[in-house]
Amino acid sequence: MQVTQHDLSKAFSNYKSWGFHRKEDFFSVLFLSKEFEKPIDELRACVDEVKHFSGLNAFYFDAAKKNFYLYSFHWSEKIQVFKTSFKQLIQEGMEAIFSNSETKDSFIKQIRASLFENQALIERIFIYFVFNGDAEKAHNSDTLSSLREDLESKKYLIDQYFTNREITLNVDFLSNTNRRRGGGSQANRTHSYTLDFSNFVNRQNQEGTKLYLGFLKLYDLYKMYEEMGIRLFEKNIRAGLSPDNSPNRSIRKSLKNIISNLEDPRNFVFHHNGITISATNVQVENDKITITEPRILNGAQTITSFAKFAEENLELLNSSTLEKVQSIEVMSKIIHPKSLSSSNFIVNVTINNNRQNPVEPWNLRASDLIQLEFSDKFRNELGIYYERQENAFGSLSHEDLEEMGIEQNRSIQIKKLGQTFLAIQGEIDKLSRLREVFEDESKYTATFKEKYLKIDARKIVLIYKIHFRLGEVTTTIKYNSAEKYYELFSKSKNLVWSLLIQAMLNDSKLNQWVETYGTSLTVEANFKDILKNLADKKVRLILQEIWRDYKYERNIKEQNYLFLKNKSTFQCAMQIAQEKYGWSKLDL
Repeated sequence: MQVTQHDLSKAFSNYKSWGFHRKEDFFSVLFLSKEFEKPIDELRACVDEVKHFSGLNAFYFDAAKKNFYLYSFHWSEKIQVFKTSFKQLIQEGMEAIFSNSETKDSFIKQIRASLFENQALIERIFIYFVFNGDAEKAHNSDTLSSLREDLESKKYLIDQYFTNREITLNVDFLSNTNRRRGGGSQANRTHSYTLDFSNFVNRQNQEGTKLYLGFLKLYDLYKMYEEMGIRLFEKNIRAGLSPDNSPNRSIRKSLKNIISNLEDPRNFVFHHNGITISATNVQVENDKITITEPRILNGAQTITSFAKFAEENLELLNSSTLEKVQSIEVMSKIIHPKSLSSSNFIVNVTINNNRQNPVEPWNLRASDLIQLEFSDKFRNELGIYYERQENAFGSLSHEDLEEMGIEQNRSIQIKKLGQTFLAIQGEIDKLSRLREVFEDESKYTATFKEKYLKIDARKIVLIYKIHFRLGEVTTTIKYNSAEKYYELFSKSKNLVWSLLIQAMLNDSKLNQWVETYGTSLTVEANFKDILKNLADKKVRLILQEIWRDYKYERNIKEQNYLFLKNKSTFQCAMQIAQEKYGWSKLDL
């Protein structure tokens, strides 16, 4: 039975002594009361009236089912509300609950006391995220799926707490409106490996992230891959690259030479760049290192190439040759992030380590949280696929797209979306230096602004669509101008793009266009006419005034057109637009 507004108002009136500040604070206790058929008074100790630093605001132990429940309640229909709860649980909450560290927090003490009292009986831990929205939609969210994976990787803390007992961890979403679950996921075991790691060195940065540098056996990494599968590579873009490209063929050739006695296995480490691994927990003892929930940041292709080699050469891997293969070492960096706040650092590590095979920096950003959020936004608001990963859209079948709720046969691409945001911001100099934008953290953050996630997706799509007809529009205004400007128009494509966006954002019909043309990636004939009209009647005239400016006479005379790609030229154009048309420089 769902908790209603009437239930909240009644509880708020009847239980004023509890000190809850809002009626919505009673959501958790009312839900538990209905779920477990317990009087509200008996559940006071199980709930907290605030959104807790741990990401939780309720817990409950069901003795009959031997289940221990942890809850994050939000009186909202939006799945985005869980993002902070997940982060808090990952960064602080799980460790605070399943450890003996000192705490002054009364709610954490209550959870710990219940865990300790029922420790021998508990068989399963459930973490539920409860709200008024669609649980299946939350389950299918790219953003929450990524965060859920990070949360599940904290299961080792549960394993440490329940020594020598296998406790399953279940993470799911619950809808108050229909009591449906999202589909959930279950972490039955923690992936932990103890490996030979002699003569290593270690370093630590100011943030507290630790680095261990040494040598691992390639065969041990291969056995990890056999057990974990693609999960081992979830943080690495290279898992999707072809095993038949040149560097990977070279790796397999080297391995074959080793078992054929044509090459010393000790040479492999000299020729290989090494691998980089992150792990949620790292323990070092003597010449052994234990890594928990490892993820390959760089080196996926080395491991998959070894797996392909093993598959192709089973008959050659006898006892003597296997011993040689097992002796092969690779230089290895193992990174133990201090906290979730290290995630940007890990992204930069991934980008700067993935140089062995050519991968563009926008591909390496594919799993950033903000990119996952844009994916959710376009899919949920408009049924449009956001192609974060290169060639991902083309690999999906019609059935795949239908299951994902994708209704359109065209996708928004990460690279072009980044360029669109830069064009909106007037950063025309960066449009031709896109690699730099995706590699530099401050420039990347300034381009993919958090505030854009709150903008109507239709408005973003409307502006995004401009680039589909940019060449055609530029050609039109070029031939509507004097012949002496032809070359200048040809060199001004990015400037035209930014000014055309500003023309649209400053127009009184913007909201009407958002309604009419912002729901689809199709470029309607009328939309194309609007672009051409804005470009011809306004953008063309602004540009012609710039080219008459004495400041640029010498550049034009010497055919030095670099000024057309400078941000200062865009600013000059906007000054003219302000004087002629009353424009302001607008963002989304």
